[in-house]
Amino acid sequence: MEEREDKRIRRTKKLLRQALTRLMQQKDFQSITVTDVVREADINRGTFYAHYRDVYDLREKIESEMIADFRGMIDDIHLNGGGSLHPVLMRAVDYLEENREIVTTLLRVSGAEGFSKKLIHVIEECRMESVPCRGVEDVYVARFIATGVVGMLERWVAESQPLPKNELIALMEHILSPMLQPVRG
Repeated sequence: MEEREDKRIRRTKKLLRQALTRLMQQKDFQSITVTDVVREADINRGTFYAHYRDVYDLREKIESEMIADFRGMIDDIHLNGGGSLHPVLMRAVDYLEENREIVTTLLRVSGAEGFSKKLIHVIEECRMESVPCRGVEDVYVARFIATGVVGMLERWVAESQPLPKNELIALMEHILSPMLQPVRG
């Protein structure tokens, strides 16, 4: 019974996520109501409120889940000895491709503390954790890397005919490899 309930909850959350994505593609996020979301998802309000306070909470939880997924991918670099970027970039690009619709929408709707800023922060933070900070230069390099990576991924996700995955990954590896070393003073 417990596993069945978990499946139902996952299904409900997926329906709500899809509904919010469709609505954000149609109109401004600020004008989306709980009523809009539950109609679009074809569930009742009580079910919505069992999981979320409001549409802002729904969006925040979707973003947080995706950011946690990205952090996990980046953390794999540390666990695997920080060797090749290829596996983590491949996983990140696959993840973006699988979630293209919601990612594109979240990036477009992004506010002051929006999805792209959260992605930048995670990448920057992971860079600082992986390379001992030796000075102000390392902080700026971390921001530069994080902003560049997110910018490339934003463009790739938004393009109607994006660069093939393998070409994007090769380009990112080529650009990032020399930058992942600590700045020498």
